[in-house]
Parts: sequence; C-alpha cells; structure tokens
Amino acid sequence: MTTARGERPLPVGRAGGAAHQLLAGPARAVGVALGGLLGAAARVTGRRPLHPRGVVLRGTVQVGLDPGAPGAVEPCTAPAVVRVSRAAGLPRPWPDVHGLAVRWERAGRPQALLLSSAGLGTVSRFVLALRRDVTSGPLTTLMPFRTPAGPVVLGAVVTRRVDGGLDVELRSAHARGRWHRWGAVQLDPPHGPSVDSDVRVDPVVHCPDGLATYPWAAAVRRPAYRAARVGAPHPAPLPW
Repeated sequence: MTTARGERPLPVGRAGGAAHQLLAGPARAVGVALGGLLGAAARVTGRRPLHPRGVVLRGTVQVGLDPGAPGAVEPCTAPAVVRVSRAAGLPRPWPDVHGLAVRWERAGRPQALLLSSAGLGTVSRFVLALRRDVTSGPLTTLMPFRTPAGPVVLGAVVTRRVDGGLDVELRSAHARGRWHRWGAVQLDPPHGPSVDSDVRVDPVVHCPDGLATYPWAAAVRRPAYRAARVGAPHPAPLPW
C-alpha cells in the first residue's frame, strides 16, 4: 500500500496500532475546527495567525548521533535553515510560546522538524509552555512520531553562544521514557538586520527519514498548517 511521505507504514504493536487508528476520526474533526479558526483569524487580521514574526538563521544539522537513542536514524550532516519565532508574535519581554522550525535535505529529499516550547517531564513534554525567550527552556514536537519501537517524542535545548549564534541539542524519548541525544544543530549568528523569509516547514509531509507520522497526528496538523501559512511573514527583533 502506498501512502504519502511522512505517513509511510512502520511496524507497531497490534493494540497500539489499533488505538492510534481509532483516534484518526476525532482528530480529523479537531484539525478541521482548528484550521477554520486560524483561517478566520488570518482573514480578519491580515497576518499569519500563528508565529507571524520570526528570524531565519542558517547553520548545520547532525542527526543519528546516538544509534541507541529512541527513534535513531541513519547518521547525516547537512546544511540547515531554521526559523525561530514567537507563536502569538507578542513583543518582548512578554512571555510567549516559542517555535523552532528546522529544515534540511537528505539525499535530495526535504526533512523537517517543528518544535514548540514545552517541558521534558512525562506529562509536560506534551504541554505548551510560555517562555521569555527560546533559550530559557526546552522545546518538543508535542506529538509523537511513529517508529518500529513505538511512539517517540523529539525535544530540543537551545543555548546561546558568545558569538551570537545558537547551539541546539536534539533529544529523543519514548512517550514516558528518559531523554537521549538524537542530534544537534549549530546556527550561525545573524548577519545584518533581522530577517524573516517565507520558510515552509511541514513535518507531516517531510517527516525525517526513519520516522513516520501517526494518522491522527497528521489529521490534527494538516488543516492548522494550511491556515497558518496565510499572510506574509514579518521580521522581528531577535527572540533571545
């Protein structure tokens, strides 16, 4: 059976697979409703309803650093484009939900990750968190990826270097497990004025090779992603 990239079938436990399939219907309804709300907000305000302002940085991504990590993928080092943004676009020093969108290519195929500020605990890794800047706390993918060993969540911890660049440690964990080193991103310092280009990151369609998206997660995300792309991006002061 052929499926869209990011939804390719991977072996999962029979009970776990059935449970995830049962979630697809309700998740689709939630996704449609969320997409409708975001689309209406975009039409009223004329700007992106989520992450309207951000900064685009370039650097290098490394994945597959620990072959024993949950959801480990084949090693790869590639140029990366990363957008750092605030979900509501609130000005500093107001806290906001921070986003980290990472895009790279592997053998000519796009790969993407989208992380938002959250916790690293067994429950908080699935819950959005308000932060003052992107370096003041961890981020996660919130929703798990599908792997042969079961659901895996990816996380990130961002630190600022003295030269103004950012170092991102990518981590992975099973739904309730401890975190392991999964990869890393080294981001160059920004050059010149803060810039924001139209960076499209879709972790459903361009799920990293070796991972897959559960149907229910794709059903929630797709309508929201489409609505969130309406409106032009705007440059913003550096969010860290």
